[in-house]
Amino acid sequence: ASITQLEILPKPPEKEKKEVTWPNWPNKLRTSSSHEEGCERFWSVATKSIEGEDGRVTQIRCVKLEWKQEGGRWVMNEIPGSEFTLKADLVLLAMGFVHPVHEGMLQDLGVTLDERGNVKANTIDYRSSMDKVFTAGDMRRGQSLVVWAIREGRQCARAVDEYLMGHSDLPR
Repeated sequence: ASITQLEILPKPPEKEKKEVTWPNWPNKLRTSSSHEEGCERFWSVATKSIEGEDGRVTQIRCVKLEWKQEGGRWVMNEIPGSEFTLKADLVLLAMGFVHPVHEGMLQDLGVTLDERGNVKANTIDYRSSMDKVFTAGDMRRGQSLVVWAIREGRQCARAVDEYLMGHSDLPR
């Protein structure tokens, strides 16, 4: 009967700012043929819970978000009183992440994070701010394509090999 897409991030601009984004992937609104077939889209929304009866989904409880920059990174805050419910009989999850989870290992290690909340390291030796701690892929660069994770994983493996052995025969 209807399709609704919820997005945790704010609605991107209709057109990218080329002078700001190049050579990176531009932040702009993308509408696919699936969207054009009929889809209601909500931006800056977090899902609080998915509820149901007798093993079937019946509704999704949501809240609107406000995004603000704090200390060079974007932070989301729930807007008080903005809770709402959507009726649902099917929920499909297609989600990425904003940055790796900080609580636990990363906090315990005390590694330095970049302005986006990823583990800070360069693409030469892949070392974090902690001795003997390396990072690559989504943990270092943020959510990206699997081919980037494969490439960085291989390059990081070479960097670890060089660190341990003093040289490496692994390809770069």
